[in-house]
Order: sequence, then C-alpha cells, then structure tokens
Amino acid sequence: MQGFVTTAEPAPIDLDRVLSPEWLAAALARDGAPADVRSVKVVDIFGPSATKARVELEFGSRSAGLHRAYCIKGFFGAGALGYLKSGVQVTEASFYRECAARLPVRVPDCAYAGVDRETNAGVIVMKDLITAGARFLTALEPYTVEQARASLDQLARLHAASSTPEMLAHWPWVRSRVEELTRYQHVPAPRVTELMTTDRGEGLPDEVRDGERIYAALAAIGRRTASSPLCLIHGDAHAGNVFQAAGGIGLVDWQLLQRGQWSLDVAYHVAAVLTVDDRRASEEELLRHYLARFTAHGGAAPDFAEAWTRYREALAYGLFLWAITVRVDPSIIRQFIIRLGTAVADHRSMHLLGV
Repeated sequence: MQGFVTTAEPAPIDLDRVLSPEWLAAALARDGAPADVRSVKVVDIFGPSATKARVELEFGSRSAGLHRAYCIKGFFGAGALGYLKSGVQVTEASFYRECAARLPVRVPDCAYAGVDRETNAGVIVMKDLITAGARFLTALEPYTVEQARASLDQLARLHAASSTPEMLAHWPWVRSRVEELTRYQHVPAPRVTELMTTDRGEGLPDEVRDGERIYAALAAIGRRTASSPLCLIHGDAHAGNVFQAAGGIGLVDWQLLQRGQWSLDVAYHVAAVLTVDDRRASEEELLRHYLARFTAHGGAAPDFAEAWTRYREALAYGLFLWAITVRVDPSIIRQFIIRLGTAVADHRSMHLLGV
C-alpha cells in the first residue's frame, strides 16, 4: 500500500466537507502533521455520475512538496446513494491505494485515496492533470492509430505486470466482473432493446440491437473468461478515460478494475477509440502490436490465431457497456455504440459466442 494517510473521515459523501480546508488539510497531511490549507478555490465541477471537482489551494507555511491544483473525485450528496451501492468508487480508491505503485502504467499522481467501508464511499485527491498541461481525449475528436499504439502499450504494461498468480495474489479484493454484469438489472434486457432501437443503434443489424442477445453474449464471455488466464484489466478503456500528457498517454477512471482476460480491454479499446474505417484498416496490425508489447513487458502472449479469435469474441463486452449507458451525452453514446456495434457485426461476434 502507498503511504496515504488515514483520516478520521476517510471518504465523506458531503461535497462541502471534502472541499473544506480542514478536510483537505487532513487528507494532505505529511509526516503526521496536517497541511496548512488556508483556502480552497473551486475551478470547475462536473459529472455526469461521479463528481470531479477541480480546485486550487492556498497554503500557509507547511506546503513543501504539495501541489496547488488538484482534482477531487467521489460520489456526493443524496443522489449518490445508488452509485455507492455499486462499490465502484471503493474499487477506484483501492486501486490508487494498493495497485498503482506496483504497476508500470501511467496514471494521475494521487495524493490521497480514502475508503469508508460503512458507506461504501471512496474519495480520491489527484494532481490536476489539466493544470499540468494534459488533455483528456473524447469520442468526439480524432484518435489516431499512432495514439492507439501508445494506449495499447499502456494496457500491455498493465496486463503483463499482473498476469501471474503471484502478482494477482497481492490484490485478492479485485474480482471478476463479467458474470456480475450479466445480473445488472438497472437496465434490463427489454429496456436495452428499446434503447438500441432509437437513433443510438440506427443502421446496425437487428442482432446487435437485441438486448437479450447482448446480455447472452456477455454471459458467454463470462463463461469463457472463467477458464482463461487472468490479469488485471482496466475494464472501461474508451477514449474518455485516456489522457495525453507531455510524457505520453495515460489511463484514468479505474472504477471497473477487474480480473479478466486481456482481450476485453484490447477489443473494447480498439473498437471504441477508432473510427470504423480506421479500425477496419488497422485492427490486425494493432493486435499484433499489442501482443508484441505484452511479450516485451514480460507477459506470455498467445499466438495470433488464438488472440484474433479472443479479440473478435470480446468486442461484445464493450457493446454491452455502452448499450446500458444512459447518463452520458447522447452524441458520445451514439458514437461508441455505432463503432462497437459495427465491429461486433463485422466479426460476427454473437455467432462466435454461440448466441
């Protein structure tokens, strides 16, 4: 575990409390002494699910080694109670507390990560990437094949470094999530069909717009993953969870961290970040690139024929995640669903999975 302090209030769900000089002073304590936080200026607050608050702090005398600009993330207020039940913010805070320092992956510099097991809340205080000059990517701007090579290298680093039972044993709390997602009832299969028959799924084949088949495909992936070699996977590696910094590409939003097969990250990432035409033209080369980087970072990669089959099957995982998404800008949802749904159709992923 990293040397994070343990506070009396590890993860408040009251945003005003988290933004108070008193709480931040305790969270940023060094050598047993609270930081001398004099004032907190809120620069920006945004969602849509977890709240991210960008702040600038003014310090007094005890500020050595501390940044002025931070991004604070958590679920706050009465509307957060449903999200807290999912435990995803506990997962993300625990990633920064226990995993990040052991993994050769570029992530935000995290100053504090707190978990409250009674409320199931987690709060993270990270160095503000935007102030540091980084840029977050989105589905609504170009993502080049060269950028995809760089982000696949980050995924290969994550997967290879956690691909042995000895390494996974460090994090017994990280569980497999695919089978769990098949029981996700906030957006049941009939509702998924309704959503997919709107403009978000326009132009896709009927089988790709069928909620029952989308859930069945995920269940089939879960069964196949259970008997595969496992590693840590990011679980939600779309363009919005990637940042471009001076040192290179990095990954944020570790709420869906899980034990899984490497192919879930790779297939989801390639099909989500690239346009349909770029993905069709480059995916085989990108998969070979990923396998080479996985090997270079110490992993035992499968041969290409096996990897290609696993890749084609795993495309349905990303489609499921966006088919059930409702609280995101509709233009982003549509972009990801068209890209992922077209990939599933191109590769006949449903048929490969037997659904």
